[in-house]
Amino acid sequence: MPIVGFTAPPNGQLEIDHVFSNVGQDFRTVERYAEYRECGFSEILFSGEDKYKGEDFETSDLKRMLDNAYAAKLKAIVFDERIMSLSVQGKNSVIDEFYGGDRAAFYAEIERFLGVYRSHPAFYGICIVDEPQVHKANVITEIVSAVKAAAPNAFVHTCFLPCIQDLGLVAGAFGYGFATVWESYRNYIDKMSQTGLGYFGYDAYPFGMWEGKNVICPKFIRNMQEVAFGCRENGVPFHMTIQSFSSGEFDEIRRVDESDLNWQANLAMGFACKKIYYFTYWRFTTRTKFGNTSAVMDDDGTRTIYGESQRNNSLIQRTFRHIADCEYVCSQLLGGEHDNPATEELISEDVGAVESYTADAVVLCNKLRRETGNVYMFLNLRDPYEKFINRVTLQFKHKKDRYKVIVDGEEMILLAENGKVSLDLKAGEAVWFTDID
Repeated sequence: MPIVGFTAPPNGQLEIDHVFSNVGQDFRTVERYAEYRECGFSEILFSGEDKYKGEDFETSDLKRMLDNAYAAKLKAIVFDERIMSLSVQGKNSVIDEFYGGDRAAFYAEIERFLGVYRSHPAFYGICIVDEPQVHKANVITEIVSAVKAAAPNAFVHTCFLPCIQDLGLVAGAFGYGFATVWESYRNYIDKMSQTGLGYFGYDAYPFGMWEGKNVICPKFIRNMQEVAFGCRENGVPFHMTIQSFSSGEFDEIRRVDESDLNWQANLAMGFACKKIYYFTYWRFTTRTKFGNTSAVMDDDGTRTIYGESQRNNSLIQRTFRHIADCEYVCSQLLGGEHDNPATEELISEDVGAVESYTADAVVLCNKLRRETGNVYMFLNLRDPYEKFINRVTLQFKHKKDRYKVIVDGEEMILLAENGKVSLDLKAGEAVWFTDID
């Protein structure tokens, strides 16, 4: 599975609450880029702080960054301010609004923009507008078409919106004339899946702190489910951005740890996600004092959750190799009804495999399918912050004395007693059954 790190190593300059300082070290070195690869990332996403504006390429920061990425064996997604601006400023049609309807002129300009760096061996793609609303669908279609004409293998990156729950904002973001928020959001998924990007990917960050309590984002898992349904029906892969930054205000900080990363990664794979982004790898160097807190790397170059991310990335790859060809089918909550805000409004239905069960807390069972049969994920749904070990006993309809499972990314045999098995699911842990049926 491709795993993407955002953002690139900075130059050591900080701007915190509009006050400038310098940590005294420039991190834009091959060695610091290589840390991404060693951590398990295969792609690096350049940010607006690394924008390319069309200056001489041979002496530009962009060339230096691409050279470093190539030396570190990373694919790089470029932030070209000229293309980004078109995608941001275009309302309905870049061609009509900025090129007088002249498609050839637009294509020629994109060709000129890309021409200076598309042949660099580290170049993989470009960024366009972040979290676009539905009216941007044609703008994206036009830009994707022009980019593909100039660089057929280039990846065009955007990150779509999660499902906004504010009824006053939904229609403008996702489309008018729908009875429910989820119907409107499905319209958004459908429209964006037809732009030629070839995927639907979004970001949502589940963990935070409020009034001294750790909180988890309501409907977070329901959002993933809707995207999984939409991607399946539109025939495009699901991409997901997971939270690797600590979140909160002032002294109330939810610090993301390894079980949080595991929980998010297992959820993503359980909904048949095919590409994962981390937000963020390097702590933002332009921010407020208490905003955008520590990430995989702190702003002074020290590692925070680097080892945790490295192990999580390894878990992803070990697990994904067994389920890469799966598509999402449905979900069932075992052990209770929505005791975690993240499952609110989740569509829960019988996956057809479990006859009975007991559980100390709610378990999420996701059913996936592939040509060789169904795969079932059983995830400890409790907020990983609690470090709760969930004791689960499952009685399967198809009674066997052993089952093939994936535990910690490795295939093994789990002994059963007339179709009954017991699991002790750690915080954030999932176990995958591959031959229940």
